[in-house]
Amino acid sequence: MKKRSFELKSNFSVIKKYLFLIIMILIGNTIYTQQSGTSAGWHFTSYEFKDGSTKNYSNLMGTSSKMYDTISYKGAKGNMTITHNRYDVKTGILLAGVSYKVIWKDPAALLMAENKSFVNFSLKKISSTKWATPHNSINLNHGLSGIYFVSSDGTKYFNTDVSTTLTSEKNIPKGTKGQKKSIQVNLGNGYIFTYNYEWRDGITVVPTEQPAASINQNAWHFTNYEFKNGSLKKYSNLMGTSSKMYDTISYKGVKGNMTITQDRYDVKTGKLLAGVTYQIVWTDPASQLIAGEKSSVNFSLKTIATKSWTSPNCSIRYNQGIYGIYFLAPDGKKYFTKDVSTTLTTEKVIAEGSKGLKKFIQVNLGNGFMFTYNYEWR
Repeated sequence: MKKRSFELKSNFSVIKKYLFLIIMILIGNTIYTQQSGTSAGWHFTSYEFKDGSTKNYSNLMGTSSKMYDTISYKGAKGNMTITHNRYDVKTGILLAGVSYKVIWKDPAALLMAENKSFVNFSLKKISSTKWATPHNSINLNHGLSGIYFVSSDGTKYFNTDVSTTLTSEKNIPKGTKGQKKSIQVNLGNGYIFTYNYEWRDGITVVPTEQPAASINQNAWHFTNYEFKNGSLKKYSNLMGTSSKMYDTISYKGVKGNMTITQDRYDVKTGKLLAGVTYQIVWTDPASQLIAGEKSSVNFSLKTIATKSWTSPNCSIRYNQGIYGIYFLAPDGKKYFTKDVSTTLTTEKVIAEGSKGLKKFIQVNLGNGFMFTYNYEWR
């Protein structure tokens, strides 16, 4: 009887431990859901890569001579060099070919309905024998023909050298809960990156890591990001008086699109003494930072409401050297407090690293809010 009593107590102790673990997991999941954000829109869920690499044999037109085509690539998502060559099988002579490099930024993690979206894009021909670069394009699958991302002159297909910001030709449409959309980055020669999105009504789950594509290039590789939350409520005395006031700082939105509010109230009357609300929209820095090249980020700041105060300084900085390298507007500005919508580019080229060395890019949103993108040299 004593032995059975001991076994029952032992089993109950084990059950209690498991129950505690399950409860803690449920609580953790609840907290995560509450803190995940509240913006409705098209949320990035995953991406797919269609590899166009191939080697095909065929006859040279009008002859019995054999030839073969090779299509290959180097690089990774966001920075790829693609080569298509045709050779004579017997002699090994190059009959025709083209090699070109495509650099682009990932589309935003959140596509906001009734707003346009943009992507930095560049195409450069490296070498060519007879052939031109094939058409490249970026398209959101909406309607019969989709919504293309176009350059400032309206071009949507690219086969000559270009470096520009592409903007969706129409506003992003609103969706319904669970509806799916995708953005296709067509790199020519059968290579396609597809970014998948899902419409969510006010619930956001932001991936803590960007998925890695095939890697065969030395560079600074994105590993993860961190978010510093500046939200607070703080009481103090109104200067030169015994009157109490309090400040509240809060935000709405997610990585890539945040609205931040700082308000100051009189405790006794509840009157708003001063305040500012501003929205910041930015694209994630590239998943690969290439040594010897500059890097760019699309950035916009807009003041939504204000009383006495202006938007605080916002900036983007890469920790290279003593003071870091700032991302600058075309006019050289690195700190932003007024409305702006532009492409920011590093003031210097990215320096080479050594295996395992760490770097980071800080997106400073003001009022204590900050996103830090961590990188490692590989």
